[in-house]
Amino acid sequence: MRQITVDWFRLFRYSFLFIAFSLIVTAFMLIYFSANLEEAWHKGLMLTFKELEMSLELSLTLFIYISFPVLLFRFMYYFSKMLYRGRQQGVAIITYKTLFNPFNFLLFPSLLNPQGLLYRRRCILALLLLVLIYLVIILIT
Repeated sequence: MRQITVDWFRLFRYSFLFIAFSLIVTAFMLIYFSANLEEAWHKGLMLTFKELEMSLELSLTLFIYISFPVLLFRFMYYFSKMLYRGRQQGVAIITYKTLFNPFNFLLFPSLLNPQGLLYRRRCILALLLLVLIYLVIILIT
């Protein structure tokens, strides 16, 4: 089996850059819409937990709007490759072996060749990430 490693710095780099960019934009907006720096400072201090919670929910919503289409496209891409290039010789897409449901190729790996097993793993990974992202967001908010 292939060794899978996770580079945490690379994974969270863009998230941290998005947070830093959001903080800089917020600071510039406070300064722009205030009469002077002292008023901007007081407005910045008046941010409450509720407003920070709302910004967290907005960030998570943006994360969902970006990750859902990407993961869904990844799933559809590898699922179609699994159906057309990953089946064993002589196995049709809709057959009694899959109970006339192409999604059962995900459940029955014996119907797939080695390339199909790779595509199956990538499909399952995309679905798992999608479900985990939604569970984390539901638990946080």
